[in-house]
Amino acid sequence: MKKLLLLLFFYSSISYAQTDFTRIYHPIINEAELAIVDTNYHEALAFYNEAFANVEKPFAKDYYNAAVCATIIGKMPIAFDFLEKIVAKGYLVENFRKDFFFKNVADTCKQWASFEKQAKLIKPQINIQLRDSLQKMYHSMVSSPITPLTPELRTFVKEHAKEQKWMPVDSLVFIESMPKNLKQQIDSLRKLNGIKGSGIIRNNMLIAHKMLEVHGFLDENILGLNSIFQNNPQAPPFQRNTSSASSYLYENTIISDILIASSFQQSVDKIDVSTIVKQAIREGKAHPAIIKSLIGYSTEEPCTMGRVLVIQVRLEDNINCPNNNWEDKKERFYWKKEKSATLTEIEINERRQNLGLERLDDAYRKAFFKSRPTPFLIYGGSYQAELAYIPNCELIDKMIKGAVVLR
Repeated sequence: MKKLLLLLFFYSSISYAQTDFTRIYHPIINEAELAIVDTNYHEALAFYNEAFANVEKPFAKDYYNAAVCATIIGKMPIAFDFLEKIVAKGYLVENFRKDFFFKNVADTCKQWASFEKQAKLIKPQINIQLRDSLQKMYHSMVSSPITPLTPELRTFVKEHAKEQKWMPVDSLVFIESMPKNLKQQIDSLRKLNGIKGSGIIRNNMLIAHKMLEVHGFLDENILGLNSIFQNNPQAPPFQRNTSSASSYLYENTIISDILIASSFQQSVDKIDVSTIVKQAIREGKAHPAIIKSLIGYSTEEPCTMGRVLVIQVRLEDNINCPNNNWEDKKERFYWKKEKSATLTEIEINERRQNLGLERLDDAYRKAFFKSRPTPFLIYGGSYQAELAYIPNCELIDKMIKGAVVLR
């Protein structure tokens, strides 16, 4: 019945919103992801197929989740078809052997070698030069400019290099024995670097903004997917989630990275890109999750993104609570929902769904799901893990009051 109601809604929407991903794509993907949360992979795959049929260019991360579902239920030909579509977006087929999930499939599936051979014949239609130029632009925005030291300052630094082995030659770090006039020089150089850095960010922001105005949002179909692993993947509560390293490869965030780079520079005038980004979301060029990164640009966005705090409690050393069911409580994970102080949940949901985001309750469910290791690449809500050490038994119940037990 739920699927039938969805179909009626989507088919009635297509007539006036043929390319509006917020109506004909993301709501169905949300249903697929909720089916994954419920471990109903057959239903999830059906929703994915339905969403893919509605648009010309689905997102790579959705192809990936659909491929995982197809693999779990034993439909490898379908899984290979989805993986080939990911390769067509510029993904390196060799990276599947490093993937959290598919590295095990590659070692055990007899058809894997044939799939790899076929996938290597695919020629992605992406603009490599444009992608590389944008990456250089981004690196120039996040790299600190270096102004050469004055001769007097450089001489002093060289003389103290042996006792300050950790300090680079052009470092603008105060040394305790440094004369006052040299400290003043360092202050001046720091200010000069700040002015240079702000200028670089401002100029690149203007260039990026002009590119978006002229060419529209540059998405993964133009720029391809990321090609290297991140060095510091996020981790779930108290154990590393190795799938998060893989998830980085199934997207291309270079444009959003450039757009938000100036948010850390107070001296740079912000450019309101919310109109461009919202249009890109409707056209399927940007995922609605980008709003989380751009939330500082506009006060119109949801004031909560479905964040939850996942906690596990421990007592400090030499403290026992024999009469407080401590042994049972300390083995549990608890989670608390982020609450809005200004909007009701109904108001938040209306704003979220207009952007193609799921309802807040669904975002919480996904955050809950992602707090434990999973191969699936799901945005939804987010979570913060915390291991809390309690100094006395009386604080235990206060700490977990209002929390939900994560089963």
